[in-house]
Amino acid sequence: MLSQLTANTVRRVLLNSEFAQRQQQVRKHGNAVNPDTRLPTEERQARVGVPLAEQIAEQRRNDEFRNEFGLPRSEELLAVIWTAVLAVPGSTTVYRGRLYLSTSFVCYMSQSFRGCRITIPLAAVRRIERAQTTDTNGLHCYELIITVWHQMRIAFRVPLDNNACNYWYDALRAQLKIMVAEQQRAKDSETGMTRYTIKGFCKTCASESLLAAGEKVSAAEIPECLGREFGFPGDSKMLKELPKRQRWAKYMREYGRNLTTVRTSEFDRLIRVGLPNNLRGEIWELSSGAMYLRFQNRGLYDKYVSDYLEHPGPCAEEIEKDLTRSLPEYAGYQAEEGISALRRVLNAYSLHDAELGYCQAMNIVASTMLVFMSEEQVFWTLTVMCNRMVPGYYSPSMYGASLDQAIFQSLAEEAMPMLAESFKRNDIQLSIACLPWFLTLFVNSMPLTYALRVLDCFFLEGPRVLFQIGLAILKINGGALLEVTDDGTFLFILKEYYRTLGDSAYPDATNARARQVTKFHELLYVAYSDFPAITHARIEELRRSHQLRIVHSVEDFSKRTFLRSIIDASGFTREQLSLLYDRYYVVLFSTRKSSENGNTAQKTTEDNGTSVNDGVTLDIYGFARFMFEISSWMR
Repeated sequence: MLSQLTANTVRRVLLNSEFAQRQQQVRKHGNAVNPDTRLPTEERQARVGVPLAEQIAEQRRNDEFRNEFGLPRSEELLAVIWTAVLAVPGSTTVYRGRLYLSTSFVCYMSQSFRGCRITIPLAAVRRIERAQTTDTNGLHCYELIITVWHQMRIAFRVPLDNNACNYWYDALRAQLKIMVAEQQRAKDSETGMTRYTIKGFCKTCASESLLAAGEKVSAAEIPECLGREFGFPGDSKMLKELPKRQRWAKYMREYGRNLTTVRTSEFDRLIRVGLPNNLRGEIWELSSGAMYLRFQNRGLYDKYVSDYLEHPGPCAEEIEKDLTRSLPEYAGYQAEEGISALRRVLNAYSLHDAELGYCQAMNIVASTMLVFMSEEQVFWTLTVMCNRMVPGYYSPSMYGASLDQAIFQSLAEEAMPMLAESFKRNDIQLSIACLPWFLTLFVNSMPLTYALRVLDCFFLEGPRVLFQIGLAILKINGGALLEVTDDGTFLFILKEYYRTLGDSAYPDATNARARQVTKFHELLYVAYSDFPAITHARIEELRRSHQLRIVHSVEDFSKRTFLRSIIDASGFTREQLSLLYDRYYVVLFSTRKSSENGNTAQKTTEDNGTSVNDGVTLDIYGFARFMFEISSWMR
């Protein structure tokens, strides 16, 4: 409970300091809010009458569940069957795991190493059945059969004496009734903003075209993206595009596609060996969970684009400066079509997440994704990436990147103490080379065809891949790096290594197959085999242990920057201004916390409906408390 409270507090502190740099510029966009009530822009308010410990436990349980399956923040866990056996259609493999039900999804996670994961929206459920049967051992059990949109039947077997089964099944039926009712309301109102229009959604997925047209995909079946018109990076024969498409087509026929995909260990393996270009965008958004956000919020991206065209946001000018610096070598960004698409995505996102807005390096990642994804897909993938996968990377202070840099430094010292000592002795800053790795996800470091392979793994396995790849680069080049005495030589060695990633790792080997192993293959092998202990759980643990120090440094930097910008100090000394700054933000923090708990009446500014507690301005109650803190006459 203490760790969850600490995480909540850190988030509020960072929002106070980050929002101070943005809020005064975004007032007029306060009404550009998400019309989908299941995708809140604020944390859910505390429930009256429920003990704090219970609320914290529920919040942590929901957070862990959402992170495990990559679900939207609006999802709440409703029921769990702790022991369920899954029989996958077309396979003799049987999995034992847990069956979950949330507000809008049925999820399953097996417990074995070569596991299986299922995430199915309730809108994709066509039929549910429950019957008593016997398992392979002759024991009586319940069989729950779910028929999904693509006609695949998924069967779960649950022990007959499992009381949770009845509760789970009844809860599923209740949620399906709610879905059908909302589906009908959406149909009657003729609105496109519904999470239940699955037929239209599937038409936007490349997998549907792939299976309809066969493995040889023509230009007409390539999904809407810049690559469709300007081509994909790399040579299709060298990248073995046709065999990759054939393997994915076979997998999707057996295990479903897009919203109904059953993710086995083979799914992960196919991603690690490289994705075909026409499927890359869809697999990225499926692996990251962005597909579920896009499904639940159809039409929202178009609304933000419309808002931007009507009232350009505060980040529009900054975005405009970076448009031509985004993958300039790619033909799509030498034409107005590519520049316009990137402009729309970045401006729409800056309105959607006003607290973050826009930060340099975001354009590099977004421009790379636009080669393989539609604008709407990129928008929602950016949302998942910035909010969940690499939080704080693209904030004004880049506190998330600073946090992960501190973690990477500690991991490097632990794994390669001699190299770390050499860097320290020669005063070489590891962050000079490593910060761009994290901010651009290696896109600006490696040749694009290899950076895309890193992105494939990143969206599948999360940020731990960045640490594994980074450590593997240092280890492979460790011998040369031990001789380095200055930053320039350090960067030169890494640059030369990136340039030769396509060369043979063993050019003198007598075995022909060994000579075909490239340095990039070696890099992936070292990353996964030598650093398997770097798991998602460990990264989260390290983030918690380092975050207070990083928060303090961010706050201290923001404070010093603000105090330096004061032109007229009105007779106050620097020490006095520092004390006033501290007291002001203490009051602001507590005022916003009280407002979130519903203890302070919400005030609005002018006519735009924006709460004064959303920014850095105190309301009358907060100002009175501030004066009480700093003056004796107010007391």
